Amino acid sequence: MSNTSASRARRGAFTLIELLVVIAIIAILIGLLLPAVQKIREAANRMSCSNKMKQLALGLHNYHDVNGTLPPGCQGRVLPNPNPTNQVTYIAGTSWIVFTLPFIEQDNLFKKYRFDLPHMDPINGQGVGMTVVPTLYCPSGPSPKKYTDPNTGTAGNPTTHYYGVMGPGGLTDNWPVVYNGTTYTFRVGQGGDNGAWSGHGMLSHYRDNPGSLSTQRLVKFADVIDGLSNTLMLGEISVTLPPGQTNQYRSWIRGNTIANGTEADGSATTKNVTYPIGSTFYNGSTNFNHISFGSQHSGGCNFALGDGSVRFVRQSIDLALYQVLASADGGEAAQIP
Repeated sequence: MSNTSASRARRGAFTLIELLVVIAIIAILIGLLLPAVQKIREAANRMSCSNKMKQLALGLHNYHDVNGTLPPGCQGRVLPNPNPTNQVTYIAGTSWIVFTLPFIEQDNLFKKYRFDLPHMDPINGQGVGMTVVPTLYCPSGPSPKKYTDPNTGTAGNPTTHYYGVMGPGGLTDNWPVVYNGTTYTFRVGQGGDNGAWSGHGMLSHYRDNPGSLSTQRLVKFADVIDGLSNTLMLGEISVTLPPGQTNQYRSWIRGNTIANGTEADGSATTKNVTYPIGSTFYNGSTNFNHISFGSQHSGGCNFALGDGSVRFVRQSIDLALYQVLASADGGEAAQIP
Protein backbone atom coordinates (compact mmCIF):
# COMPACT_ATOMS: atom_id res chain seq x y z
CA MET A 1 0.00 0.00 0.00
CA SER A 2 1.36 3.41 -0.85
CA ASN A 3 2.01 6.07 1.74
CA THR A 4 -0.78 8.16 0.19
CA SER A 5 -3.31 5.36 0.58
CA ALA A 6 -2.31 4.74 4.19
CA SER A 7 -2.65 8.43 4.99
CA ARG A 8 -6.18 8.51 3.54
CA ALA A 9 -7.14 5.45 5.61
CA ARG A 10 -5.90 7.12 8.80
CA ARG A 11 -7.82 10.33 8.06
CA GLY A 12 -11.07 8.34 7.57
CA ALA A 13 -11.36 7.43 11.29
CA PHE A 14 -12.67 9.64 14.13
CA THR A 15 -10.37 10.60 16.93
CA LEU A 16 -11.62 10.29 20.52
CA ILE A 17 -11.80 14.07 20.85
CA GLU A 18 -13.88 14.37 17.66
CA LEU A 19 -16.26 11.67 18.91
CA LEU A 20 -16.70 13.44 22.24
CA VAL A 21 -17.42 16.72 20.47
CA VAL A 22 -20.10 15.07 18.32
CA ILE A 23 -21.69 13.46 21.40
CA ALA A 24 -21.69 16.83 23.18
CA ILE A 25 -23.34 18.54 20.21
CA ILE A 26 -26.03 15.83 20.05
CA ALA A 27 -26.66 16.18 23.80
CA ILE A 28 -27.05 19.95 23.43
CA LEU A 29 -29.49 19.52 20.53
CA ILE A 30 -31.55 16.99 22.49
CA GLY A 31 -31.57 19.36 25.46
CA LEU A 32 -32.90 22.12 23.21
CA LEU A 33 -35.48 19.92 21.51
CA LEU A 34 -36.97 18.15 24.53
CA PRO A 35 -38.69 21.21 26.06
CA ALA A 36 -40.19 22.04 22.67
CA VAL A 37 -41.44 18.47 22.23
CA GLN A 38 -42.89 18.47 25.75
CA LYS A 39 -44.56 21.81 25.12
CA ILE A 40 -46.15 20.53 21.91
CA ARG A 41 -47.30 17.34 23.66
CA GLU A 42 -48.87 19.31 26.53
CA ALA A 43 -50.62 21.65 24.09
CA ALA A 44 -52.11 18.59 22.37
CA ASN A 45 -53.14 17.11 25.73
CA ARG A 46 -54.78 20.34 26.81
CA MET A 47 -56.73 20.49 23.54
CA SER A 48 -57.78 16.84 23.95
CA CYS A 49 -58.88 17.60 27.51
CA SER A 50 -60.90 20.58 26.29
CA ASN A 51 -62.55 18.43 23.61
CA LYS A 52 -63.54 15.77 26.16
CA MET A 53 -65.05 18.36 28.44
CA LYS A 54 -66.88 19.78 25.41
CA GLN A 55 -68.37 16.33 24.72
CA LEU A 56 -69.60 16.11 28.31
CA ALA A 57 -71.08 19.62 28.17
CA LEU A 58 -72.90 18.79 24.94
CA GLY A 59 -74.10 15.57 26.56
CA LEU A 60 -75.60 17.63 29.38
CA HIS A 61 -77.26 19.94 26.86
CA ASN A 62 -78.76 16.97 25.04
CA TYR A 63 -79.98 15.56 28.36
CA HIS A 64 -81.64 18.90 29.07
CA ASP A 65 -83.28 18.90 25.63
CA VAL A 66 -84.82 15.50 26.31
CA ASN A 67 -85.73 15.91 29.99
CA GLY A 68 -86.32 19.64 30.43
CA THR A 69 -83.72 19.93 33.22
CA LEU A 70 -80.11 19.11 33.86
CA PRO A 71 -79.53 15.82 35.70
CA PRO A 72 -78.83 15.81 39.43
CA GLY A 73 -75.20 16.66 39.99
CA CYS A 74 -75.04 14.15 42.79
CA GLN A 75 -77.86 12.23 44.41
CA GLY A 76 -77.90 11.80 48.15
CA ARG A 77 -80.84 10.04 49.80
CA VAL A 78 -83.24 9.06 47.00
CA LEU A 79 -86.09 6.59 46.58
CA PRO A 80 -85.52 3.54 44.39
CA ASN A 81 -86.54 3.97 40.75
CA PRO A 82 -88.64 2.10 39.82
CA ASN A 83 -90.30 1.71 43.19
CA PRO A 84 -93.27 -0.65 42.60
CA THR A 85 -93.83 -1.38 46.29
CA ASN A 86 -93.71 2.32 47.29
CA GLN A 87 -90.69 1.70 49.46
CA VAL A 88 -89.95 4.54 51.86
CA THR A 89 -86.35 3.57 52.62
CA TYR A 90 -83.91 5.90 50.91
CA ILE A 91 -80.86 4.63 49.06
CA ALA A 92 -77.55 6.32 48.17
CA GLY A 93 -77.94 7.65 44.63
CA THR A 94 -75.63 8.20 41.71
CA SER A 95 -73.91 10.94 39.72
CA TRP A 96 -74.62 13.25 36.81
CA ILE A 97 -72.20 11.16 34.75
CA VAL A 98 -74.43 8.07 34.91
CA PHE A 99 -77.44 10.09 33.75
CA THR A 100 -75.37 11.53 30.89
CA LEU A 101 -74.05 8.18 29.57
CA PRO A 102 -76.65 7.79 26.77
CA PHE A 103 -75.63 11.19 25.41
CA ILE A 104 -71.89 10.42 25.23
CA GLU A 105 -72.28 7.17 23.27
CA GLN A 106 -72.39 4.94 26.36
CA ASP A 107 -76.03 3.83 26.19
CA ASN A 108 -75.22 0.14 26.73
CA LEU A 109 -73.39 0.98 29.93
CA PHE A 110 -76.29 3.18 31.08
CA LYS A 111 -78.70 0.27 30.61
CA LYS A 112 -76.66 -1.82 33.05
CA TYR A 113 -77.09 0.68 35.88
CA ARG A 114 -79.87 -0.16 38.37
CA PHE A 115 -81.51 2.98 39.75
CA ASP A 116 -83.50 0.85 42.20
CA LEU A 117 -80.24 -0.09 43.95
CA PRO A 118 -77.64 2.05 45.72
CA HIS A 119 -74.54 2.96 43.76
CA MET A 120 -72.38 0.71 45.96
CA ASP A 121 -74.47 -2.41 45.27
CA PRO A 122 -72.26 -4.97 43.44
CA ILE A 123 -74.52 -4.81 40.37
CA ASN A 124 -73.66 -1.13 40.05
CA GLY A 125 -70.28 -0.91 41.77
CA GLN A 126 -68.72 -3.86 40.00
CA GLY A 127 -70.94 -4.15 36.92
CA VAL A 128 -70.78 -0.48 35.91
CA GLY A 129 -68.34 1.42 38.10
CA MET A 130 -65.33 -0.68 37.15
CA THR A 131 -65.61 0.49 33.54
CA VAL A 132 -63.07 3.01 32.27
CA VAL A 133 -64.96 5.52 30.11
CA PRO A 134 -62.25 7.33 28.05
CA THR A 135 -64.23 10.58 27.85
CA LEU A 136 -63.85 11.06 31.61
CA TYR A 137 -60.06 11.45 31.68
CA CYS A 138 -57.59 14.21 30.86
CA PRO A 139 -54.51 12.82 29.06
CA SER A 140 -52.25 15.00 31.21
CA GLY A 141 -53.74 13.65 34.42
CA PRO A 142 -53.04 10.42 36.31
CA SER A 143 -54.15 7.17 34.70
CA PRO A 144 -57.77 6.19 35.51
CA LYS A 145 -56.68 3.42 37.86
CA LYS A 146 -53.79 5.18 39.58
CA TYR A 147 -56.10 6.34 42.38
CA THR A 148 -59.16 4.15 42.88
CA ASP A 149 -62.10 4.19 45.27
CA PRO A 150 -61.25 2.53 48.61
CA ASN A 151 -64.85 2.13 49.81
CA THR A 152 -66.83 -1.09 50.24
CA GLY A 153 -68.91 -1.87 47.17
CA THR A 154 -66.94 0.42 44.88
CA ALA A 155 -63.41 -0.61 45.89
CA GLY A 156 -61.15 -0.45 42.86
CA ASN A 157 -63.53 1.74 40.85
CA PRO A 158 -61.77 4.34 38.69
CA THR A 159 -62.56 7.99 39.15
CA THR A 160 -63.30 10.85 36.76
CA HIS A 161 -61.27 13.96 35.99
CA TYR A 162 -64.36 16.08 35.22
CA TYR A 163 -66.65 17.32 37.99
CA GLY A 164 -69.92 19.16 38.22
CA VAL A 165 -69.84 22.60 39.83
CA MET A 166 -72.27 22.68 42.78
CA GLY A 167 -71.78 26.41 43.22
CA PRO A 168 -69.93 28.72 45.59
CA GLY A 169 -69.80 27.06 48.96
CA GLY A 170 -68.28 27.61 52.35
CA LEU A 171 -68.14 26.05 55.76
CA THR A 172 -71.38 27.60 57.04
CA ASP A 173 -74.80 28.43 55.64
CA ASN A 174 -75.27 31.93 54.18
CA TRP A 175 -71.60 31.95 53.18
CA PRO A 176 -70.54 35.55 52.38
CA VAL A 177 -68.55 36.50 49.28
CA VAL A 178 -67.57 40.13 48.67
CA TYR A 179 -67.32 40.89 44.95
CA ASN A 180 -66.94 44.38 43.47
CA GLY A 181 -67.84 45.91 46.82
CA THR A 182 -71.10 43.97 47.20
CA THR A 183 -71.59 41.12 49.66
CA TYR A 184 -73.41 38.10 48.25
CA THR A 185 -74.53 35.28 50.54
CA PHE A 186 -74.92 31.68 49.43
CA ARG A 187 -76.97 28.89 50.96
CA VAL A 188 -75.07 25.78 51.97
CA GLY A 189 -76.61 22.41 52.90
CA GLN A 190 -75.00 20.74 55.91
CA GLY A 191 -72.48 23.52 56.34
CA GLY A 192 -69.41 22.58 58.31
CA ASP A 193 -69.78 18.96 57.27
CA ASN A 194 -67.65 16.78 55.02
CA GLY A 195 -70.65 16.49 52.71
CA ALA A 196 -71.61 20.18 52.63
CA TRP A 197 -73.03 21.38 49.33
CA SER A 198 -73.85 24.70 47.71
CA GLY A 199 -77.41 25.37 46.64
CA HIS A 200 -76.52 27.69 43.75
CA GLY A 201 -74.71 25.71 41.07
CA MET A 202 -75.84 24.17 37.79
CA LEU A 203 -75.07 20.59 38.81
CA SER A 204 -76.68 20.49 42.20
CA HIS A 205 -76.89 18.11 45.09
CA TYR A 206 -80.28 16.36 44.95
CA ARG A 207 -82.30 14.42 47.52
CA ASP A 208 -85.85 13.09 47.71
CA ASN A 209 -86.31 13.42 51.45
CA PRO A 210 -87.77 16.76 52.59
CA GLY A 211 -86.26 19.49 54.69
CA SER A 212 -83.28 20.60 52.63
CA LEU A 213 -82.46 23.36 50.17
CA SER A 214 -81.62 20.56 47.72
CA THR A 215 -84.83 18.55 48.14
CA GLN A 216 -85.76 17.53 44.56
CA ARG A 217 -83.65 20.40 43.20
CA LEU A 218 -83.10 20.13 39.46
CA VAL A 219 -81.80 23.05 37.41
CA LYS A 220 -83.24 24.29 34.12
CA PHE A 221 -81.29 26.52 31.78
CA ALA A 222 -83.97 29.14 32.37
CA ASP A 223 -82.98 29.14 36.06
CA VAL A 224 -79.47 30.35 35.21
CA ILE A 225 -80.29 34.04 35.44
CA ASP A 226 -76.60 34.99 35.55
CA GLY A 227 -76.27 33.81 31.95
CA LEU A 228 -75.12 30.45 30.63
CA SER A 229 -71.95 31.95 29.16
CA ASN A 230 -71.01 33.40 32.57
CA THR A 231 -71.63 30.35 34.77
CA LEU A 232 -69.26 27.46 35.46
CA MET A 233 -70.91 24.05 34.89
CA LEU A 234 -68.04 21.53 34.80
CA GLY A 235 -64.51 21.75 36.12
CA GLU A 236 -61.36 19.69 36.06
CA ILE A 237 -59.72 17.80 38.93
CA SER A 238 -56.94 15.82 37.30
CA VAL A 239 -54.06 16.41 39.67
CA THR A 240 -51.33 13.99 40.62
CA LEU A 241 -51.48 13.78 44.41
CA PRO A 242 -48.47 14.71 46.54
CA PRO A 243 -46.52 11.97 48.32
CA GLY A 244 -48.53 10.34 51.08
CA GLN A 245 -51.84 11.72 49.76
CA THR A 246 -53.91 8.94 48.18
CA ASN A 247 -57.36 9.29 49.73
CA GLN A 248 -59.09 11.80 47.46
CA TYR A 249 -60.55 10.24 44.32
CA ARG A 250 -63.81 8.21 44.30
CA SER A 251 -65.95 6.19 41.89
CA TRP A 252 -67.48 8.06 38.95
CA ILE A 253 -70.86 6.39 39.67
CA ARG A 254 -71.08 7.68 43.23
CA GLY A 255 -73.40 10.46 44.25
CA ASN A 256 -73.27 11.53 47.88
CA THR A 257 -72.86 8.52 50.14
CA ILE A 258 -75.15 8.16 53.13
CA ALA A 259 -73.55 7.86 56.54
CA ASN A 260 -75.55 7.72 59.78
CA GLY A 261 -78.71 8.58 57.88
CA THR A 262 -77.41 11.77 56.26
CA GLU A 263 -75.37 12.70 53.19
CA ALA A 264 -72.25 13.19 55.27
CA ASP A 265 -69.48 11.61 53.23
CA GLY A 266 -69.31 13.93 50.29
CA SER A 267 -69.91 13.84 46.57
CA ALA A 268 -67.53 11.95 44.29
CA THR A 269 -68.33 13.83 41.07
CA THR A 270 -69.34 17.37 42.07
CA LYS A 271 -67.50 19.99 44.11
CA ASN A 272 -68.07 23.44 45.54
CA VAL A 273 -65.96 26.41 44.54
CA THR A 274 -64.51 27.30 47.92
CA TYR A 275 -60.73 27.57 47.57
CA PRO A 276 -58.37 28.81 44.82
CA ILE A 277 -57.58 26.53 41.87
CA GLY A 278 -54.98 23.92 42.70
CA SER A 279 -54.68 24.88 46.37
CA THR A 280 -56.52 22.32 48.50
CA PHE A 281 -56.45 18.53 48.77
CA TYR A 282 -58.67 16.30 50.87
CA ASN A 283 -57.78 16.52 54.56
CA GLY A 284 -59.27 13.12 55.28
CA SER A 285 -62.32 14.21 57.25
CA THR A 286 -64.00 17.61 56.79
CA ASN A 287 -63.46 19.16 53.34
CA PHE A 288 -64.29 16.51 50.75
CA ASN A 289 -66.78 18.69 48.86
CA HIS A 290 -64.40 21.64 49.00
CA ILE A 291 -61.42 20.00 47.27
CA SER A 292 -59.97 22.46 44.77
CA PHE A 293 -60.45 22.19 41.06
CA GLY A 294 -57.06 21.85 39.38
CA SER A 295 -55.06 20.02 36.74
CA GLN A 296 -51.63 19.04 35.45
CA HIS A 297 -51.89 21.82 32.85
CA SER A 298 -49.57 24.67 33.66
CA GLY A 299 -51.22 27.68 35.29
CA GLY A 300 -54.84 26.56 35.69
CA CYS A 301 -57.47 24.14 34.44
CA ASN A 302 -60.34 23.77 32.00
CA PHE A 303 -63.96 24.61 32.78
CA ALA A 304 -67.11 24.11 30.72
CA LEU A 305 -69.61 26.95 30.93
CA GLY A 306 -73.36 26.63 30.87
CA ASP A 307 -73.52 27.45 27.17
CA GLY A 308 -71.34 24.42 26.39
CA SER A 309 -68.15 26.39 25.66
CA VAL A 310 -64.87 25.43 27.34
CA ARG A 311 -62.48 27.99 28.82
CA PHE A 312 -59.09 27.70 30.48
CA VAL A 313 -59.25 29.47 33.84
CA ARG A 314 -55.98 30.70 35.34
CA GLN A 315 -55.20 29.72 38.91
CA SER A 316 -54.42 33.38 39.54
CA ILE A 317 -58.10 34.34 39.05
CA ASP A 318 -59.47 36.51 41.84
CA LEU A 319 -61.11 34.17 44.36
CA ALA A 320 -64.29 36.23 44.77
CA LEU A 321 -64.75 36.41 40.99
CA TYR A 322 -64.10 32.67 40.73
CA GLN A 323 -66.73 31.95 43.40
CA VAL A 324 -69.48 34.10 41.92
CA LEU A 325 -68.86 32.57 38.48
CA ALA A 326 -69.91 29.27 40.07
CA SER A 327 -73.29 30.77 41.00
CA ALA A 328 -76.16 30.38 38.55
CA ASP A 329 -78.61 32.73 40.21
CA GLY A 330 -76.84 35.38 42.27
CA GLY A 331 -77.13 38.27 39.82
CA GLU A 332 -73.44 39.18 40.16
CA ALA A 333 -72.83 40.17 36.49
CA ALA A 334 -69.41 38.52 36.49
CA GLN A 335 -67.43 37.34 33.47
CA ILE A 336 -64.37 35.14 33.00
CA PRO A 337 -61.37 37.41 32.32
